[in-house]
Amino acid sequence: MSRPRASERKPPWLRTFVPKSSPLVVTVCEGCGLYVIEDRESVWESWDYGCVEGDDLTVAIILGRQLTRVTWLPSVGHPLLRSTFGSRGIMPDGQYLARHMCHLARISVKPFTPPKRDRPPGKPWGGPKLSKQEIAEFKRIWNMPYSQLKHEKTPTNKVGQGDEFQALF
Repeated sequence: MSRPRASERKPPWLRTFVPKSSPLVVTVCEGCGLYVIEDRESVWESWDYGCVEGDDLTVAIILGRQLTRVTWLPSVGHPLLRSTFGSRGIMPDGQYLARHMCHLARISVKPFTPPKRDRPPGKPWGGPKLSKQEIAEFKRIWNMPYSQLKHEKTPTNKVGQGDEFQALF
C-alpha cells in the first residue's frame, strides 16, 4: 500500500513544532491529502496544524469544532496536547489545535510560536542576595545528616532582605 500524496506544501515550522522525539506525528490525511498532526500518545486523533487563538477561537466555538489545548514543554522542546470538553477548559489566552475534518476548510493556518522565555539563557537570575552568614548556615544544614537534622531546633531569628523577611527554614 502506498502512502497518500500531499495536496499542499508542508509548512517549515512543523519540523520545529513536532520534533522526532515527540509523541505527535505529522502525516498526510488519506481522505483529503492535507497535512495533519496526529496525537499517538493514547487514542489516535488528527488535528489541523493551524494554531487557533483570538478571533479564530470564536469561529471554532461557533462551528462546534473540537479543540485541544497546546501546552509547550520547554524542558523537552515539544508540545503536549490536552483535551478540552466543549467550551469548558477554553481560555482566551490559550493556543489550540482544531480537530481535522476531511474536506472542510481549516479554521486557521497560523504557525505556532512557543512562549517567550522569562529570561535569556546564560543570564543570572538576579534573585535575593544572601549574606555570607546565610550561605554558611545553608551549607551547614545542607551537609548535616538527616538523623542529626531532625533533632535540630528551628531558629527563631529571621533574616531580613530589605523590607522582606525570610525564615531560614
